[in-house]
Amino acid sequence: MRTNPAAFALSVGMGLIVLLVGFLALNVGGLVSLAPVEEEMAEQPVKDSKSETKAPVVIARDYVAASKSELAALAWRPATPDGNLAAIASGDALFKNNCAQCHSVNDKVVGPALGGITKRRSISWLIPWVKNSSKVIASGDEYAVNLFNEYGKQQMPAFPQLSEHDIKDIICWTTGQQSGVMAMAVR
Repeated sequence: MRTNPAAFALSVGMGLIVLLVGFLALNVGGLVSLAPVEEEMAEQPVKDSKSETKAPVVIARDYVAASKSELAALAWRPATPDGNLAAIASGDALFKNNCAQCHSVNDKVVGPALGGITKRRSISWLIPWVKNSSKVIASGDEYAVNLFNEYGKQQMPAFPQLSEHDIKDIICWTTGQQSGVMAMAVR
């Protein structure tokens, strides 16, 4: 019995396409994520859904440095409702209610685009900025003053009602939107 090489290649190709479409559907649904977590966020542990212990976050750079034996121990973790999906959903709602009037993820609107914000500023800088940007500007922070001047001395409103957790959720959501996939949220 002879096999047709073209038919075999077509079958394998179709199988890979089905696998890719399935993975993308899981990714969009937030059940799986391959997006790297921002370093600031990755330093924090994620609550393991099976126990009360904290599990370390595994990020993409860990796979590059890992040996084959270490790779077996490192596995992509699906997003879980007790952490990742809740943070992304919360960040989405908070962004739409508080930020979307002046910001976009990838485009300048009234204020700067927020995509990749943690590459420009640390979370420890962003939290006080969101809570009260005028206080950060008044402190003489060079980046804050330059940002204020760049946007026509237009003051960002203060958001004292947002908790640190809320701000981290917004950052988690913008990180996922900027990369085009759902990012793993870290609380």
